[in-house]
Amino acid sequence: MTDPKTETAAPQSKAAASPETPQTPPGAAANGTGSAGGKPAGSCPPPQAGGRPRGILTRLYDLLALFPLLPLTLIYAAQTAFTLDARSLWFSDEIRHGNVYETMLATGQWLVPHLNGIPYPDKPPVYFWFLGLLDAIPGVDGPMVFQLGAAVSGLLVLWATYALARLVAGCDKRESFAAGLVLLCGMYFLGVTHYARMDLLFAAVITLAHICMYRGLRLPLAFRWILPAFALAAVATLVKGPFGMAFPLLAGVAYGLWRGMPRRLNRMDVAIGGGIMLATLLAWVGAVWFEGYADLIRNILRHQIVDRATAAWHHEQPWWHYLATFPAAWLPFTLMLPFLPWGRAFTPASMRAVLATRKGQGDGMAYVWLALATSFALLTAVSIKIVIYLLPLFPLLAVVTARALLRLNGFGSRMYFGLTALLLLVLALGLGALSLWQWAPDMARVRFQPQVLALLDIARGAPVLAGITLVFAVLLWKAVDRSRPEGGLLTLAAFVTALIVPAALFTAPSLDPVMSPRAQAELMGEYIRKGYHPVSYKVYSGTYTYYAGSNIEELSDEDSLRAAMAVFPQLVVAMRADRFAEWADKPADLREVHRQWIVDREYVLAERSGPVQPVQPVQPVQPIQPTLPDDAATPDPAVTGDQAPAPDAPALPQPAPGDGNGTAPAAPATQQPVQPAQPGQPPATPEAPAVPLPGPQPRDNAPATPQPMPVPTPPPPPPGVGATDTPGTPAPATAQAQ
Repeated sequence: MTDPKTETAAPQSKAAASPETPQTPPGAAANGTGSAGGKPAGSCPPPQAGGRPRGILTRLYDLLALFPLLPLTLIYAAQTAFTLDARSLWFSDEIRHGNVYETMLATGQWLVPHLNGIPYPDKPPVYFWFLGLLDAIPGVDGPMVFQLGAAVSGLLVLWATYALARLVAGCDKRESFAAGLVLLCGMYFLGVTHYARMDLLFAAVITLAHICMYRGLRLPLAFRWILPAFALAAVATLVKGPFGMAFPLLAGVAYGLWRGMPRRLNRMDVAIGGGIMLATLLAWVGAVWFEGYADLIRNILRHQIVDRATAAWHHEQPWWHYLATFPAAWLPFTLMLPFLPWGRAFTPASMRAVLATRKGQGDGMAYVWLALATSFALLTAVSIKIVIYLLPLFPLLAVVTARALLRLNGFGSRMYFGLTALLLLVLALGLGALSLWQWAPDMARVRFQPQVLALLDIARGAPVLAGITLVFAVLLWKAVDRSRPEGGLLTLAAFVTALIVPAALFTAPSLDPVMSPRAQAELMGEYIRKGYHPVSYKVYSGTYTYYAGSNIEELSDEDSLRAAMAVFPQLVVAMRADRFAEWADKPADLREVHRQWIVDREYVLAERSGPVQPVQPVQPVQPIQPTLPDDAATPDPAVTGDQAPAPDAPALPQPAPGDGNGTAPAAPATQQPVQPAQPGQPPATPEAPAVPLPGPQPRDNAPATPQPMPVPTPPPPPPGVGATDTPGTPAPATAQAQ
């Protein structure tokens, strides 16, 4: 590919006389390319073969590299296409995002995400719009929507990585193909493609913004590159957060300073692009503000941005956290570090080559390195740190790794792939030992914690995974020419593909009992449909909502829990098992009905059944309609199909915006009191929600659920009790964390 020509002639002539204008490297053609082959000025030299013979796998690699995107896409499809509906949604992000998306579908509120009936400040809405587009595909429904979202996002990252190698690093097809294979061989990356989060879509959009930013800044004036760069930065911000604009902007500033052209950042295209980015973000903020969610915007600005960057209440880690965790996330390619030619990296010739990038010779790789350095520094500087936040760096790392891998000499390549084969052998032995656990005697089992036993007992498919790993360890050691990195890279890609399919189809679903709250949430949903009031006490927000099919009242202090017990005769409560055991004054009639490990903690579901009155066998009357505030959004009652609530669902109204400042007017308790029965008339029943609550509904083959019995009229609840859908700003994560 060739660089585009400058879009205006006048700025080009003026820029030619300025020392800050990007200079064409020596020997560049008139069309702006830096080589006779038409590759960009930032192109890298082809890898040196070193006179080594080309084996079958190397020739196959060269054949596949003729049309790189086709084999990359087919390999990725083999890794993901058969696993889209294999398991339940897992704690905690999948289950929370599932409820957010289902609430958008049920309420039609696509501007402000809601979790468990209240505004959700953690994430912007664009990712859920993306899921809505995928949901329109025939046959895509339920949890498959979220898994398909992760798979398609990963494919976009793969394509963006190839484009980054071609259009920024200037690599040929062989190295660009290698960059894609490096991404597909990473176990962490493949794991994320099977876990529903917005981080992959976030990384894909940021990578495209990097491409446009580099292609635009190396020209005197380039509206067709700079404007999309800023627009993509705005989209990335609305996918996940402010890092979406921070990563490409920091890389662009660093690149401009490195090239010695700071005035390039003051040109008209940059100014207009920045205006487009700010206008896009302010348009969403303003729309949310005028919808009556002013407190949500304040929460986002204060807690989600400032506090997370300076003093995070959740996932706070020391500055060296990524230095310690990144090597594991980038396996198996971190094993290559000892075999790189470090001695040549600091020679005078290497230093001259680095300095030559300031004049435009190979400046594409300079941009890649600057983007890596600035992004890593930013992630290290903020207080909140999670390994998955490194995903936007993976395309950059894939390009760097691919170039280094194809340039390994014969000895370095043999040592690296030999060490990788040894790692696979150790993994195979570990999986084989795990497969023997089912025959372990009881005296061995008592030595482990219950959650460890649960993980060991449900890890099905370990013998198959061990066999696959052992076969490829032997192939990599004995049957592959390890002196040629192309053959080893293809073998690793085949191994990961062969391993990920049975792991996703058999092992991952077997982890549902400890990774998904589905079992406990569905049981809670059955009690809700019988008329019980649902409560969770100090449980991570939104844990049960999706599979319960109803919003859950979330309490974070003992006084509120006692008040709820006093108000609702029929109540079902979920809490941690240790807190349930330590609850000294719990009601004597509170009965434990379910116990489940969710990730690393055990949770209890308990129910309390109060006195009931018999139902009069007469014709029902119309339910009482609740009075809504004048400025409240009127729900749409015309909802049918799978989203319709069960007839006996408790009254849990949807949130309505307040008086314009984000504060909702005072409302009565969510559960309408039952009116006393009049002679000749049946007792009034609680009002069903006008808009159904999200989540899966009971299956046709589920056990028959008895109809609810009316309960006596409870006393008015104290303030703060019974408001399962109170709009407003949610408490910080620590208030409801495990």
